Amino acid sequence: MVEERPPQGAIRGTSTLSQTSSVASTRVNSPTIERPVPVLDVPPPETSTTVNGDRTEEGTMVSIKEDKEQSPLPKPELDVEHVAVKNDPRLWSRGRKSAVLSIIAFTAMGGTITANVFFPALADLQKDLHASDGLLSATVSLFILGQGVFPMIWSGISEIKGRKMCYIGALVLYCTATAVCSRANSIGLFLGMRILQSIGSSAVLALGAGTLADIYDVHERGTKLGVFYGVPLLGPSLGPIIGGSLTAKYTWRSTFYFLLAFGGVCLVCMIWLPETFRKERSLAWRLAMKRARQHAREEREKARSKLPGGGDEGADGIQERQQVKTAFSAPSPSQLERGTPVPPAQPQFTTINRVLTGLSLRSGEDNVKIHFRDVNPLAAVGIILRQKHNTMALLYSGFLFASQYSVTFSASRSFAAAPYSYGSLVVGLILLSFGVGNFIGSVGGGRWSDIVFARLKEKNGGVGEPEMRIKSTVLGLIAMPPFLIAYAWVVQKETPVYVPTIMLFFVGLATIWIYSSTLAYLVDANPGRASSAVACNSLFRGVLAAAASQAAEPITDRIGNGWYYTAFAFVLLIGEGGLLLTSYRGKQWREDFKKKEEDTTADGR
Repeated sequence: MVEERPPQGAIRGTSTLSQTSSVASTRVNSPTIERPVPVLDVPPPETSTTVNGDRTEEGTMVSIKEDKEQSPLPKPELDVEHVAVKNDPRLWSRGRKSAVLSIIAFTAMGGTITANVFFPALADLQKDLHASDGLLSATVSLFILGQGVFPMIWSGISEIKGRKMCYIGALVLYCTATAVCSRANSIGLFLGMRILQSIGSSAVLALGAGTLADIYDVHERGTKLGVFYGVPLLGPSLGPIIGGSLTAKYTWRSTFYFLLAFGGVCLVCMIWLPETFRKERSLAWRLAMKRARQHAREEREKARSKLPGGGDEGADGIQERQQVKTAFSAPSPSQLERGTPVPPAQPQFTTINRVLTGLSLRSGEDNVKIHFRDVNPLAAVGIILRQKHNTMALLYSGFLFASQYSVTFSASRSFAAAPYSYGSLVVGLILLSFGVGNFIGSVGGGRWSDIVFARLKEKNGGVGEPEMRIKSTVLGLIAMPPFLIAYAWVVQKETPVYVPTIMLFFVGLATIWIYSSTLAYLVDANPGRASSAVACNSLFRGVLAAAASQAAEPITDRIGNGWYYTAFAFVLLIGEGGLLLTSYRGKQWREDFKKKEEDTTADGR
């Protein structure tokens, strides 16, 4: 049938809707055709014409070009950090934000206290549980390793259920494991529960930075991250003091009763905590939703193919539907003898199947739900690690934190042995100087990071770059290696106790001064993937810290603290070079990776 259309001028006198209809464009082989757009009696509210699939606003003349090589207009870059969301956590009151910060910082401190609170009673625990030196050491190293590995899992779950659900589930697991630890009668059960403790305590350490990224904008994030990590860093120093006080009067089990009460308080606080996660600002959630929609499309196509008349129209599709439509029942021998007629073919696609399939077809993309299968934590980690700037920062951050655990572990042994021969309480007080340095370095370094960031942003025409965070660490980078070496040698030379105590303070201050700004850089350099970046940081930190704590004892027994930490300082010096290189080349590396990722996505289409 051929449809007759009225001439162009016949549109006059018709309805306003007809007058404002667009003029169809005809493709021809000539490179350029200019055609005037007819002037209508009632001008349209928006003078726009579709040219090669794009809407362009023009005057009374539109140029329609046939150019196959013409590239589409670039899409505006998605600022995932500032996507409009309902009940935006960044618009909450200062008091509400401070309450959230206080809760997660307090809860995170429990994870660091748990690592070593029972150290003063190691001898009693070993005797009571009949544990060897190797298994006793494993209760520490496996705990540290668990806190580094399992944040990847919590990060993936948080992209489905949100932060709050992860916090509550983790604390329930932590409290259960702590209760069992307090009543354990074998080292095997104790060791297994210590691993569960590490899983439960790792959630807030991994997701806490993501929570702060949810409620604080970039310009104030450094200070808040400094507070968040400063409080937990008091844990390694407070743990031996609390443990020493309890075990002086009670048994080693009392330390786990204390941890159980601490975990209960944190659990009650987390129930009050408001949810801060907003899926629209998560690139991981967007990728998971993309996978979920792909799964849903596959399920719909599978259901559609089972409907009578559904599926493809090709020969294979027709044959497949014919096979699905009918199923013949073979006659039994008795039916053949009696001459009973064979039952007619029964449709395999029953009424209930029709209803169920119809319901499955009604589930559009708006009703798609994300399942854990759609969230691939390893894929998120892979995206983080494939970027040079992230790898540089993660390696240095991991070795820096490994030095932190190594110092606290070896210091406990050094000050408990001759010639110092201090008890657990005094050793804890000495290590408190290290914790105070950590706290001041974290809060002060975070605040300094924000000041330097604001200053460099102003010089850059109001445009901030994540690499500006690294440039605030220069003071710490200069101070860290010399103070670490100085501490090691004054301990080896058995100087008066106040000398290594002072050195411990400055080592702690310099370590976290750098660490807090490096962590802020990882969060800022991975918008929409903050939790994944912090999970990667926990992985590097946990693996390297576990290795360092295990290596510290045999190496220092062989070559002494002086040469061991001199070598460690040299490793950190190499890492500092990589971090400074990142501060100057990181922006280019990020842009190169982004362009490569966009090209890969375009090729995949």
